[in-house]
Amino acid sequence: MSEHHSKITDTPYKSATTVSLLRTKTVMQQIKANVDRDIKNTLHTIDTEEFLETIIPAIPTINRSLQALIKDGTYDGTRWKGFPKEPPSSEKPLYKPLAAISNAIVSTMSEAQVRTKIIYVDRHNIPPLSLEDDMAATRPDGAGAHPGADFEELEKRLKVQDNISSRTRSSAEKNKEAQKECAREKQRLLDLYQLWWMCIHVVYEIKVKKTEMERYSAVKQLAAYMHQVLIEQLDRRFVLGFVLLFDELTLVLFDRSGVTMTKKAINIHKKPKIFIRIMTGLSSMSPAQLGWDTSMEIYRPISNDIKPSYTIADKFEGVYGKGRYNIHWLIDVEQGDEVEKYVAVSMISAIRSAEICGRATVVYEVVKFDEKDDPKETYALKRYWRPIRSGNSDLYPSEGKIYEIIDEGQEDDTLKHAIVYHDIKVDDQVDSTFELIRRGMVAERYERPVKPLPASRAETDADAELRADRRDVPEDSPTPTADPSILTPLDRHHMNILMPMGLEIKLFCHLLELLTCFRDFLREEKHGNDKLVLHRDVSAGNVLIFQGKDGSSCGRLMDYDHAKKAEIYVLFGTRKRSPSELERKRKVMRPLVEDSLERKVENDVLDVALKWFDDTIDASGYIRTVARLTGVVGENASQKPICATDLGWGPVNKTYKWPDFANREAGPGERTGTLPYMAGDVINERSLHSPDVCAEDKPFVHEAIHDVESLLWVLVRLCLTRKGPGINMRREEELDDKSPSYNKELRDMVVALFEGTDEVLKANKSSLHRHWRSFEWKVIAHFHPYFEPLKPYVRRWWTTLILGYEYRAEEFYDIHDHIIRILDEAIQEIGKTVSEDDEATKAEINRRKLHKERLLATFRRQESVTPPLASSPLSSLLSSPQSLRNTPQRHAVSQEDPESPSERLHVQKKLKR
Repeated sequence: MSEHHSKITDTPYKSATTVSLLRTKTVMQQIKANVDRDIKNTLHTIDTEEFLETIIPAIPTINRSLQALIKDGTYDGTRWKGFPKEPPSSEKPLYKPLAAISNAIVSTMSEAQVRTKIIYVDRHNIPPLSLEDDMAATRPDGAGAHPGADFEELEKRLKVQDNISSRTRSSAEKNKEAQKECAREKQRLLDLYQLWWMCIHVVYEIKVKKTEMERYSAVKQLAAYMHQVLIEQLDRRFVLGFVLLFDELTLVLFDRSGVTMTKKAINIHKKPKIFIRIMTGLSSMSPAQLGWDTSMEIYRPISNDIKPSYTIADKFEGVYGKGRYNIHWLIDVEQGDEVEKYVAVSMISAIRSAEICGRATVVYEVVKFDEKDDPKETYALKRYWRPIRSGNSDLYPSEGKIYEIIDEGQEDDTLKHAIVYHDIKVDDQVDSTFELIRRGMVAERYERPVKPLPASRAETDADAELRADRRDVPEDSPTPTADPSILTPLDRHHMNILMPMGLEIKLFCHLLELLTCFRDFLREEKHGNDKLVLHRDVSAGNVLIFQGKDGSSCGRLMDYDHAKKAEIYVLFGTRKRSPSELERKRKVMRPLVEDSLERKVENDVLDVALKWFDDTIDASGYIRTVARLTGVVGENASQKPICATDLGWGPVNKTYKWPDFANREAGPGERTGTLPYMAGDVINERSLHSPDVCAEDKPFVHEAIHDVESLLWVLVRLCLTRKGPGINMRREEELDDKSPSYNKELRDMVVALFEGTDEVLKANKSSLHRHWRSFEWKVIAHFHPYFEPLKPYVRRWWTTLILGYEYRAEEFYDIHDHIIRILDEAIQEIGKTVSEDDEATKAEINRRKLHKERLLATFRRQESVTPPLASSPLSSLLSSPQSLRNTPQRHAVSQEDPESPSERLHVQKKLKR
């Protein structure tokens, strides 16, 4: 074994939890679990003064504001109006005073000082309004939000009330009741304000107890609200908020590198100027400074105007209905020195948009804005926060750079992985978490407080035993060690990648297209390997059907944001022997092989085996096993001498170039796969067949064979969960335990391999590898009858993988060509029986055509915006916007979005937990 194997290391994957194919409503417990996971070990503190100087601007009239607030009684010189002198028994007495004081402070600013209008509202008992019907009804204690157009009339009325109030204060003794009535009317008008998640600028949480444990709890609760903000606000880069422990305020910043908060709390009574600075500073910040992505706005096709999202709430005029998946985002894309605008006709995936610490990938289907009335093509636009690695950029290239490498020489633009890519800019600066958002602030890891233990029990903190568990480590954290200081977040750059649109592989139109695409996926994987690139995240969302210029289908392997690249390669299969040594070993091996197989073997079979094994017993055993598993011996087998090509082996002198990752250090938290499709070795982080490969001095390595196994799992899931080509072909009646046709064995296997917890998936894939013959009756036996013709080829694919793992010889280093040959045979044989006259095939072909026509007609200003559909088996599916625009499961923790009739972008990513 080459020395390079002992040096490579891949950071273990992040644990994940899958969901079933059935949709579920988002629940608050789920959000809290996600948030708790996201901020564990990534919560950091920053010096309070540094945070203020770096993030919060100071207006020059703070002293004047303070005097105005003293004059009108909002601050009496020692305390803010309405605040109890002692901590109350509940938070309720603090809600309205805090909102009222915040608004009073902002009202002291001049119009010129206000760059972003913010109104503070108490919403502890009324959830903000959501664009989604299935959104959890989470309620922040309060928020600072954009007033919006609907609030203009209310502001005018408030000014009138303020004028009346100022007049009544001049004769307060005589007009106390009138003054109280004015205050009540003002509050009533504020209460009428409808708060939308879309319009929130700032969120806050209030607690009563002033303890560190309470502060930590408040930050976690605040993170749940931030999670909701990031779900609704797809144009939000980061969010600012604060927690108030009675009268002590802590500022909190949530961005894609984690959570940071001020180290010391600020007493708002004792430090009124700092409190004023914070509240006025927030209003004096530009939308970009508050975390809004100014490179995207909303296009409203009916009004034919362009607006910032926070100014219009639900009035976004989606052609296909309500909900965030139907917003028509207008997005800037840099093309050389120019900026071109693209407008979304469809949302492909936003399931990861709420990640506080991660890539937060969102994908849109877009058209060129200046061609929106008659576009020629739709494109996929992927926006995410890519991790930045220090060191050699050639060794750690961006996803866009990898596309350049693998697309080199590709003349058909429609088949290129990327059309253009660039880092997103905000205010003419690269949008990065460390440089632009945090502006170089130095953060220290926050030490979580430990709950005091009662004398009667040794442990009450439910999280204690998990703190060092790898499952708790977020994406940006390396494997836990004794030194927690190394758990440092990564800098991230916001990135655009514009790509051709593709179809999800589950929308294949017949078996021939399915097999052809899988062969193409393997060719792409092999091409990447030749270019020293390993994908490492093969999943159902990353293998797409594309159409070339000639209209023919082909498969493309997409989404290389977890790929790794080597600078050089090493050669394998280079062992050479002298003629005399070779002849001597042949004489020893020949009877061991031929007597066992009852077949003659050619010299090239013996020579190839000896290329990999020095020991003749091992080499002979290798030949015998391969011969039996490939079916070249047996009752119906030919009696001709077996040659190397019969076993799928190359010539004796063939060597294999293998990417050498010896000098590539694993990045913190680099994930090496999507959980349901991970190879058995990868999900268990060790070799299940060759323990010596992962000895203490040889850490586990993600190899090409693991990606090939992941491809097999994609195919297996299709065969288990679908019953034919095209849309709406899930085996729901067999997978739903409430259905009369429920198939418990099938459902149990789907959960065991794809939808269980990480521990369930680990155990079952490990079991299949240890007892590899059980693959036949545990997995293949449950394929839907439609996929019956695929069974022998899937069976051979699996056994070839087992041979590769067991022997690490021809089937390991030539794995791509081995499986490609199997699929070539399948295509030749199955292609004889495939017909496009099949009703399901015709329906899918028709659906593709109609779906594309409909999307291209989205913005046409005539009655054909939603053209009538031709009568076909698909008419009922496409007759309503809801059926056409059926969107992925949006908020549940998921590994794979459920059924979607639209062409989903190749870059749909899965939440990792």
